[in-house]
Amino acid sequence: MDLTQRLEIKQTVTMSPEAYQGLAMLAMPAFELSQLVEAELERNPVLEVDEPERDQEEPIDDASPRDEEDRAWDEWVAEYEELQRLDGVADVDPDRGAATGEERIPAARTLEEHLLDQIALFDVDEDVARAARVVVGLLDDDGFFKGTLEEVARIARVDIPVAQKGLELVRQLDPPGIGSRTLEEALETQASVLGISSPLLSAIIARHLPALARGRVNRVARAEGVSEPRVLEALEALRMLNPRPAAAFGPGAQVAYVAPDVIVRQFDGEWVVFPDYDVVPMLRVSPRYRAMLRDGRGVDEDAKRYLKEHVKKAESFIRNVDRRRQTVVRIAEVIVEVQREFFETGKGPLKPLRLEDVAVELGVHLSTVSRGVTGKYMATPHGLFELRHFFSGGYRTRTGHDVAATSVKQRIKELIQAESGDAPLSDQRIADVLADEGVPVARRTVAKYREELGIAPSWARRRHKDPSRVGQDAGR
Repeated sequence: MDLTQRLEIKQTVTMSPEAYQGLAMLAMPAFELSQLVEAELERNPVLEVDEPERDQEEPIDDASPRDEEDRAWDEWVAEYEELQRLDGVADVDPDRGAATGEERIPAARTLEEHLLDQIALFDVDEDVARAARVVVGLLDDDGFFKGTLEEVARIARVDIPVAQKGLELVRQLDPPGIGSRTLEEALETQASVLGISSPLLSAIIARHLPALARGRVNRVARAEGVSEPRVLEALEALRMLNPRPAAAFGPGAQVAYVAPDVIVRQFDGEWVVFPDYDVVPMLRVSPRYRAMLRDGRGVDEDAKRYLKEHVKKAESFIRNVDRRRQTVVRIAEVIVEVQREFFETGKGPLKPLRLEDVAVELGVHLSTVSRGVTGKYMATPHGLFELRHFFSGGYRTRTGHDVAATSVKQRIKELIQAESGDAPLSDQRIADVLADEGVPVARRTVAKYREELGIAPSWARRRHKDPSRVGQDAGR
């Protein structure tokens, strides 16, 4: 056997720690990001809050036109932040009826709620969506699928290919790796989503996890015919992955406090979206430390290395915060443009809007929009809304107008509230009324929406008719 050397060029895609941090930030709610920012401010001495008031106190001899424009913008934002405080922004959804004090700080969302909300945003057949919901019910506490396709098909009353599509839909959801059958499958999915997959990493996940857990890097290197440094590099990528995809939704999950990411206000007849800097402030690298690093007077080599390292980390952190802020603002701008009628009046009807629509409009991946919507809130003159509130499937009326599913639900609630206690409306009768009004909706869809509104079927309403109770149930 002859031993020969061969030059081989391979193209691989790796994800830098900065990019991974950026993805993690995009998935964070505003309150969680604000805590991360506070922790980073304490950890990195060269990072500080960029406060316009302090900057304006510094003497400026030659102010350029651009400087004047920046100051005017700061003043404009400050003015609207003050208006927000004076308005006393409500934090309720007007489509949900009267609010109670308990709704102001919602409990932490469960994994099931998180996944079902995402399924509702996908444009798929009802059979596939039902199969996906069954799959969610068969996940264990770590997010792994423990059922079978036959079981999904039987419960969802669909065939095996549709059950498979339901499982594939769940595996597209956040968090990455959800719905996997094995640890290896979950890790491979996460690596693909994060863009860090490679042949070596795939081989390690498939064959060498026990060896790496015991620290046998040299054995893995020999088995795969690569150098130990390459194995160590793959190990660093592996550490970015989560062996328990649903760990964040465990029993110990914290209560989620709601804070707005963006503010929407009308200015000279136009709706404007801007970030809430009170929650996540603007950041900068300290000018004082930059000057020390640039001049170098009285700074030894060790101090220079320390400053360079922390300035680099601070700049990376600031870029990721800014990218997240810009992404959420751009998504909110599309929402405001599509749902302009809602922002004008403060109540329906919402137009159909899907994650795919926004992804195409912004030229980004669907997963980016999904991360940018989940857990993000918008403060409007009409209340505080989660961005996903404005996404919905919909229907086209016979006159060509689009009607969102949320508006259909609202109409179903109104019909039931107005029905006679002696002759409550059946699901089919409600579907017939909606069809007469130009909105064709299937009976089973009416039943699904009625259940989501927390309203009992017609036979139960006939027996326990209580108009005030129906209104309360429908507002849940």
